[in-house]
Amino acid sequence: MALENPDVKEAYNDIPVRKALAAQLKTVRKAMQLTQQDIALKTGIKKQNISRIENGLGSPNFSTLNRYAAALGGSFVFQLNH
Repeated sequence: MALENPDVKEAYNDIPVRKALAAQLKTVRKAMQLTQQDIALKTGIKKQNISRIENGLGSPNFSTLNRYAAALGGSFVFQLNH
């Protein structure tokens, strides 16, 4: 089974977090009445990649997500729950 592979399992477990971050970015972008093209121009990230991020496709790294957040005038705050 693929999930027995630690790397696959880790990537699989990251999916909900990435989708939640992407949904939050999209919500804020729309609230600010910005287009995906606006974000692409501000970040240097291709518009099609902005779309992929917002739709939960692919696996953007932290730097990419941080650039997107910065284009919205924001940043991410992480909290460790134990």
